[in-house]
Amino acid sequence: MSRLTIGYLYKDDLNLYGDNGNVEVLTARCARRDIECEVLLINKGKLSSYNRLSEVNLLFMGGGPDSSQKSIYGDFLEEKKPFVRDYLLSGKTGLFVCGSYQLMGDYYRAADGAELKGLGLFKAHTIHFGKNKPRCIGNVRAKINSELSSDPVFKNVGFLGDEIIGFENHGGRTYLDEGAAPFAHVTYGHGNNSEDGTEGIVVGNCIGTYFHGPILAKNPHLADYLIAKALNVIELPKLNDLLTTASYAASKKLR
Repeated sequence: MSRLTIGYLYKDDLNLYGDNGNVEVLTARCARRDIECEVLLINKGKLSSYNRLSEVNLLFMGGGPDSSQKSIYGDFLEEKKPFVRDYLLSGKTGLFVCGSYQLMGDYYRAADGAELKGLGLFKAHTIHFGKNKPRCIGNVRAKINSELSSDPVFKNVGFLGDEIIGFENHGGRTYLDEGAAPFAHVTYGHGNNSEDGTEGIVVGNCIGTYFHGPILAKNPHLADYLIAKALNVIELPKLNDLLTTASYAASKKLR
């Protein structure tokens, strides 16, 4: 089986609500299967200083408060965009949580009207309405988009079904462009904007989502899906996941 190489963007800057736990879950589930896994940290600085980016087959970027997002904004938009764009267009696997999901879209409009340009790789935009609308916060459940859940790879590794659980806390509300595919449809909670029932986005094999938790700790079937897609395999060796399954079942009952 091939080697999993995780590219972790801005680990020290974007780690809201334990988002680094997603990378820990991926590496742990690989280790339990004797799959070789390495994490390459991609921080602020010139792309030319990284000589192994071509080996990355799973890209992860978490969320952060406004101050952290501003600290990486220039580097992400100007220095990392060519790599992220080519990575996405090549069909490789990625997960972008909360703030990074927003930055992958067309733009983010702050409550004061200031507009931050995004990478434009996700066909979506985000608006913060300030005090005019409450934050989207709390436990959240959703059903994965049927196109993704019908993927043969997901069918083979989705031992917990097509429902996902997590925690969300975001002031910005994201709206998908017409024709864009949501990652999931909310059954409890807010999702993208607390209006249209959508949650996140899927572009190729990359997922954007507002689910913290971290999402992969609460949803090991999604972690396995990302691993399998990144490795380009149809299935993975099954694990003894009794404790994880019990935790998932309990979390589904949270309000």
